[in-house]
Amino acid sequence: MLDKNDFTPLYIQLYRQLRLKIVNGEYIQGEAIPSETEMMKLFDTTRGTIRKALSLLVNEGLVHQVRGKGTFVRLSPLQYSITNFGGFTDYLKNRNELAVSKVLEQNRVTIDGTEYYQLTRARGVQKEDSVTYLMIDTSLLPVNLFPDLDKNNFENESLYKILREQYRVKPTRSEVSLSPILIDDQMRNILELNGEEVALLKAEGNVYDQNNRKIEKVKIVYAPTIEFNIMTSINSAK
Repeated sequence: MLDKNDFTPLYIQLYRQLRLKIVNGEYIQGEAIPSETEMMKLFDTTRGTIRKALSLLVNEGLVHQVRGKGTFVRLSPLQYSITNFGGFTDYLKNRNELAVSKVLEQNRVTIDGTEYYQLTRARGVQKEDSVTYLMIDTSLLPVNLFPDLDKNNFENESLYKILREQYRVKPTRSEVSLSPILIDDQMRNILELNGEEVALLKAEGNVYDQNNRKIEKVKIVYAPTIEFNIMTSINSAK
């Protein structure tokens, strides 16, 4: 139930309760949460309050709404990692937004005797006639696993879609660490930073496929506008 004597707005109270049910796994991935009519009875509140709460969950990426069918959980609570490193294009597609990529560097490099494709891109979202870049990511992919990968146009095609469709490789797991990185001129120009910021958040690590092979070394530098929603299980025996 919602506490009408609490200073916290009712839609925020409802949002928090629904979010907790998703994070705790009470509402699971792909499952429909109660309808607006059902929640009006469950929480003794108005349809407007429910819609405001659902809007927050949609914006956070925890649910998606299907016209005529309902609202469905879209994000599973994570078990052993601190961030979800899925494909950026797929993520924005699920939000009905248009992903934009700008290739900054594309070549071959040799590291510790292994040849890699190196691909550095600015990744952003297009809204109306403008593009806002949200991150700069660098991928290193073994040449021996992905022959002729560099023949693709990575400004128009999703890297992970290419891996799935051309090479039958499905990125399924990542292990990354988060740390600060000092801002250089390229970051400042592309991410449109002012002179006040001195450091950004960097995620760096490895991506593995369905056969537990390491298929990508990745580094992503995030714009300060990015928000992180970190969900993980806690061992109650601690």
